[in-house]
Formats: sequence, structure tokens, C-alpha cells
Amino acid sequence: METIKQFIEQFILDEYNCNKAKTDITVTDGEYKTLQEKAYSHYHSIMPNPYGRGMSQEELLNEEPIYQELYRNNVEDAVPRTLFQIKQYEKPKLGEGLPRWMINDTLFACYTSYTEKSDDPMDYSTLFYVSETNEGLKIVYRIRYDSEEQEWRHSHDLKINQVKNPGKLITVEKYQAPEEKTSLADYNKP
Repeated sequence: METIKQFIEQFILDEYNCNKAKTDITVTDGEYKTLQEKAYSHYHSIMPNPYGRGMSQEELLNEEPIYQELYRNNVEDAVPRTLFQIKQYEKPKLGEGLPRWMINDTLFACYTSYTEKSDDPMDYSTLFYVSETNEGLKIVYRIRYDSEEQEWRHSHDLKINQVKNPGKLITVEKYQAPEEKTSLADYNKP
């Protein structure tokens, strides 16, 4: 479990650096591309790349002052995710694609928070499923928590690679309790 924790903590740091640089007008396109590639390197190649800048550094620099202020705020609002817990599972129920890339039937569910400052109580935002794959230890699937509906939401475009059921729970390591009541109730389950 320590290896999984180190892996996800490195991912959290690399993702934070990428997110923080996304609208930072002092970061060149080449520097951002390096940060983007580093963050995405934690994902298996079957996963779409969730990182992108949208505008070049030149376009960011040439925006109106009101947008420049917004970009500065975005940089300041970026925060690293909090890792709440990791659950280890065996014999998961998977979409037909995932078994082709996973080299065993062990799956780790890493529960994390959001990536921007918020006045809301800290809660679950994204669950990253990590497994040993043909490309090494990688994130193979992720789902987002919808706090309004209080349920996990699967991505519709990855049905073939979905984790339908994580399987039999083997062990849990808890690191930090969330503050929001529904997330906290889940965290406190035995």
C-alpha cells in the first residue's frame, strides 16, 4: 500500500503543478507541455488526457486586463488534492477493455478532494482507480463525486474501460477525514 500512496501523492503534486501553470502567463508553452506530460504520465494510455491549456502563452499575454486578473486568480486558487484514503480490492467487475491492460486482479481506489480553493467543507471530488498494468503502475479509471446528487458519476465515453464494481475489499488505509457530512460518513464506514 505504501507504493500506491507514494504513486498517488506524486501524481497529486504533478497534477497541481500542471493545474497551477495552466493560466500562468509567465509559463511558456514548452514549460506547460512538460508539466502536462508529467501529470498525464500517471494515467494508462487508454485514458484520455484531461490536461490542456486552451490558449498559448502569447494569447494569454495579449488578453484584456480583466482576463489577466482572472488568470492570476486561477493560479492562486489552484490547490493540490487531499488524499483521504486508499482502499485495496480484489476481483473487480470491469468493462471488457480493462482486463486487457491490467496484469492482476488487484485494484486500489484513491479518494481525493478537488483542485481549487473552496469555501465549502472539504469533501470527496474524484476517485482514482490505480492498478499494475502492462505500462506499469497507472491510473486506469476515475470517477467524480457529484456533491449535489451525493453519488459517484461515471464517464460516459469510457464504458468499455469502466470499473463497474471494485470487488472484494481487502484493506483500507485512512489518512485524513473529509469535512463534508456525506463524505465523512463514507470515510467512517468500517
